[in-house]
Amino acid sequence: QLAPRARPAAQGQRAQCFATVAGGKVHSANAPSHVAGSSTPFSELKHRPLASTRHLGRDRAINLAAGAAALPLEVLERAAAGFVDTDGSGMSVAEMGYRTKPFHAIMERAEAGVRKLLSVPDTHEVHFFNGGATLQFSAIPLNLMGGANEGKTANYLMSGHWSEKARNEARLFGQVTEVAVDPKGLYFEIPEGRTWRMDPGAAYFHYTSADTRQGLEIRDFDFSAVPEGMPICCDASANLGSHAIDVSKYGVLYAASHKNFSTAGVCYSIIRRDLISERTQMRAIPTMCNWVTFQNAPNKIYNVPVLVSVWLGALNSEWMIERGGIEFFEDLAIRRSGLLYDVIDNSQGFYRTFVTSEKFRSRMQVVFTIRSGAGEDHALVEKFLQEANDDLGWLDIRSHPLGTPSDAI
Repeated sequence: QLAPRARPAAQGQRAQCFATVAGGKVHSANAPSHVAGSSTPFSELKHRPLASTRHLGRDRAINLAAGAAALPLEVLERAAAGFVDTDGSGMSVAEMGYRTKPFHAIMERAEAGVRKLLSVPDTHEVHFFNGGATLQFSAIPLNLMGGANEGKTANYLMSGHWSEKARNEARLFGQVTEVAVDPKGLYFEIPEGRTWRMDPGAAYFHYTSADTRQGLEIRDFDFSAVPEGMPICCDASANLGSHAIDVSKYGVLYAASHKNFSTAGVCYSIIRRDLISERTQMRAIPTMCNWVTFQNAPNKIYNVPVLVSVWLGALNSEWMIERGGIEFFEDLAIRRSGLLYDVIDNSQGFYRTFVTSEKFRSRMQVVFTIRSGAGEDHALVEKFLQEANDDLGWLDIRSHPLGTPSDAI
């Protein structure tokens, strides 16, 4: 349950706000919301043993990491109960051969869960590729910029650190047209789609739906800004599963498993079937990036996947469906991030987000700083981080470096 809404911090009582900041990830569903919404002054809280919280009779660390993220305790307990003898097979999921029926059953179960949770249409294939999202940064251009598309560019919407990573990989294989570039490289907002300048004949359009570094999220993507018929590829690692999306509008929708679904090692990849084709592949394409090879393999298994991660993801998808599906978790993300943003916005400027527009504020990664006078207060930021980590036991609360002089939490 969510804690009562925190009261706005009054001038001279700013220290109370230190007790209100925690979390913001949809899958910290078992995390201590009583800490996040506490109105107890920080001076009282910091001397209490809050390095863990009780949930379902267990002590749980307060893990605020963006990834590997905290998994629901209910899912972990199901996994613990089934780890040694998985699905009555007489063996653990960790030792199953990839040609066995129990192995194939888990893969099918995982795909069924993703399809139901995200309402994946029959026009799209679901794959659990090894290598996380980073390998797909390369796989996308390798599969879409060759053959009939040879010589074509690729459009990349620039929105921060992870869009830059994806662009850099694509540049290894062809020419990239950067869209909506911020000259300062800050990306605290995205210009309207009607202003985007792109190559209308490009092989595809790529964007990152949420950048955890500065706390920016694109929930309402302007599909009308992309030329009709151009495949849209989206890295949704940070927010897939946290709000409703129309999968049918995407050519490629992919997400690293360790953010919101499972443990590290797998990339949830939803690909429109007509894009899995030798017609647009580059001539020299590594096997692990070859969508056609995996699609044509028996049970879509060419290389041994990280089955434990796939299995945990299956358990997690089923649990999310039981809890109410995407609608439930979207509401949870709105309410939890709202607790944090309410405190920040009512702190009279003491706390400040880098992304100020509600349209682009992330519900999954609330990134902010502490101000003193005209600018960021490095000493207070470090004090906050030290006390949150050392005294309260909030793990991994520090944000990614922004690449600017600003200090981010």
